[in-house]
Amino acid sequence: TEKYADFIDANRKEDPVERMKTLKRLIHDLPEHHYETLKFLSAHLKTVAENSEKNKMEPRNLAIVFGPTLVRTSDENMTHM
Repeated sequence: TEKYADFIDANRKEDPVERMKTLKRLIHDLPEHHYETLKFLSAHLKTVAENSEKNKMEPRNLAIVFGPTLVRTSDENMTHM
């Protein structure tokens, strides 16, 4: 939760190259266990999205389903998400 605002700020950058560089840096700065969990989950969700013709779970649908669970503020306020 302490990095939440940093990730939100990085994602709001206008320049896509700068946005990606900042997000990569933030991801690599995560504690190792968080980084490994994110890597595993990302690979799994990629596999699910690659089969969207069968399961109807394209990236947008995955974001709707998993976003509120995975990315949230520490105060649990849904309007901040």
